Amino acid sequence: MPTVLRNGRVLTESPPPPSPPSTTATTSTIAPRPQRPRPTGLLLFIYPLILLLGTLFSVLSPVAAEVNYFAGKRNVFNVYFVKIGWLWTTLAFTVLLLTSPSPPAGKSRLYTQAVVRYGIVTLSWVLTTQWFFGPPLIDRSFTITGGHCEAPTGIVSVLSSAACKAAGGRWHGGHDVSGHIFMLTLASAFLFYELYIADTHSDHASVSPAAAVKVAHELSDDERRDLGGWETETAAKLRLYARYLVWGVIGLALWMFMMTAIWFHTWQEKFSALLLAEATIWTVYFLPDLVPALKSVVGGFD
Repeated sequence: MPTVLRNGRVLTESPPPPSPPSTTATTSTIAPRPQRPRPTGLLLFIYPLILLLGTLFSVLSPVAAEVNYFAGKRNVFNVYFVKIGWLWTTLAFTVLLLTSPSPPAGKSRLYTQAVVRYGIVTLSWVLTTQWFFGPPLIDRSFTITGGHCEAPTGIVSVLSSAACKAAGGRWHGGHDVSGHIFMLTLASAFLFYELYIADTHSDHASVSPAAAVKVAHELSDDERRDLGGWETETAAKLRLYARYLVWGVIGLALWMFMMTAIWFHTWQEKFSALLLAEATIWTVYFLPDLVPALKSVVGGFD
């Protein structure tokens, strides 16, 4: 009904503005997750904290090492996870990389930088624990600090722990840097930071992988095109399962880190291994912020 003003003029009602085109009900299910803070090197302090807790537990625990399952080197997690830990790390990284679609403009560059980062940490693992123009660095440091191989027949002149075991002996004396602590720290920190980078550079960085699966399930082909080519339900599920694998490897690595901290090596040997691993991680992920030329090669956090 028209409105009559005091001066007698009649104010006609204007038609309501046209409502904007309604979005599909499906898009309302896309709930952006809060923007995560950029990772810092402070996250690496979780490892010395776990190491401290493990050392305290080893001193205060009333359970003898012979009784605890994880104190034995033949426990299933040590044999099938830690002993081949870098294989699990490589598998998790590869699955993460292949299931993390990046914007087309930078896909090749981002993939190349991820492979370079993997190459650097893998080279560090090889040189430290496997081979360094002969015995690896941890074996060289052991013999340099006075360590030797003791076999039933007496002292055997070998330069690596593998050769000592093959001769039926064991390392004795010297500073035996913990290869387990080094590998578990390097692997879990590497996968954690790579997971952050992969999610940040994904096509839909503001949507969690679980929400992306739900959206992909409900979208029609036309709606998928309207949203800029949303991934298929299969691709979204693979991306989600890849993250389950990565988190599983990270979680198990941290657990075995704790077990190693409790039952194996001296705290000095574990701490030196921790320093070596964290130095590698800092060089790959945080030094490039200070060296732009290096940043262009290895990439990293935006």
